[in-house]
Amino acid sequence: MIASAPSVLRFEGGTHNVHAPPYDFLERTFLPLVSRMGPQILIELGRYGFYPPGGGRFDVFIEPATHSRPLELTKRGRILAKCARALVVNLPASMADRELKVVKEKMGLSDEQLQPEISDNAISRGTAVMIEIQSEHLTEVFTRIGERGIRAEVIAEQAADEALDYLRAQAPVGEHLADQLLIPLALCAGGTFATTRVSLHTQTNVEIVKKFLDVDIIVAESTHGITIIEVRP
Repeated sequence: MIASAPSVLRFEGGTHNVHAPPYDFLERTFLPLVSRMGPQILIELGRYGFYPPGGGRFDVFIEPATHSRPLELTKRGRILAKCARALVVNLPASMADRELKVVKEKMGLSDEQLQPEISDNAISRGTAVMIEIQSEHLTEVFTRIGERGIRAEVIAEQAADEALDYLRAQAPVGEHLADQLLIPLALCAGGTFATTRVSLHTQTNVEIVKKFLDVDIIVAESTHGITIIEVRP
């Protein structure tokens, strides 16, 4: 995104993994915010990939920024839309119905806000529950990936709990997005964002980024449990 010419990157392996940003988070949350800073980035899924065989694939098309802009994201604004998606790949379709039923009951969603997706576009098999919260200033995606030995209903409940915590917190940037934004902010024109809480992973990233780049990163707790993070290149 700071190169002198466009780039095309191909990633192969897992698209939906435990403890990693899933494809949908990159597409709907992370990359639109990076594009808001100046570079124009598109992402295109080729094939799903779940652990352990992986085999997933997606391409990223990057048009570098001619002039980068700071990202200011301190207010979430009104909630415009909520939806839940259950992705089931090479597994019984009934799993999606079970997952969405749990999310519907916990979050009070309507049938129109539920999106089952049944696919065989993978050499692996797996499931993921994704809850999308669209507000005035960004879209957040909360995901839980199916794991062996954990019932589908438990995965759905965990995803719903995370989304509900985000809605109660009022901050625009969720815990995982806060971690991901640090590097593009440091490489572009900086900015400020408000987040729910600062994880140990984010604290570590702050210190690592400062060792590689000449930037100031200020982390300050605000009122009502909201934390303000400012990146100054």
